[in-house]
Amino acid sequence: MSMDKLSKYEAIVGSDEAGKGEWLGPLTVAAIAITSAQGSYLVTQGVMDSKELKIERVMELSGIITKECLGYHVITISPRKFNKLLQEVKKEGKSLNDILAWGHAKAISEVYRELQNKKILGRVKLVIDEFDKLKTEERLGRVLKLTNFDLEQRPRAEEETAVAAASILARALREFWIDDASKRLNLDLRKLSVTEALTHKDIEYFAKVSFLHRK
Repeated sequence: MSMDKLSKYEAIVGSDEAGKGEWLGPLTVAAIAITSAQGSYLVTQGVMDSKELKIERVMELSGIITKECLGYHVITISPRKFNKLLQEVKKEGKSLNDILAWGHAKAISEVYRELQNKKILGRVKLVIDEFDKLKTEERLGRVLKLTNFDLEQRPRAEEETAVAAASILARALREFWIDDASKRLNLDLRKLSVTEALTHKDIEYFAKVSFLHRK
């Protein structure tokens, strides 16, 4: 897990998402800010790309991360809202990447607001898992002065501790949402088959419908 010689940075901000390719549950986007020392500590606790971790470990680490970081923010786009947003952006000739770019920019701007409130005003490194550089940078430019950051968008960004931590927070919130929705519906959503989901009366509540139809 690389901290990339962060001594010249007062903070590093990472962002990542969960639920981008799954039909079940929300799309969650998390951003987190840490210092170099906090990043080193999180590595000792087992922070890594959330896709490599079991759900129970994700939940445990999310609590450690939120206690140890400078600030964090998670955007949760429920299936119902996601279905509506995707229809709207497609009518405008846009795509899922536009929703992702908005989510990342929103989460990052809220974390940066926390840094400013704490009088952390020095140089900040910002790392994002690459999906659409131009759209992401354009969205970020609407809410942040990008000259305050050293911005990196690259594949496998989870190698950065801040991005790995963000991936854990995003997945933890998604899993919590699915658990809560299962209780509300008195139905184990994780055991629901595609056929059962497609014919369920509450499909809009728990499923990204366009993703489900692809199955």
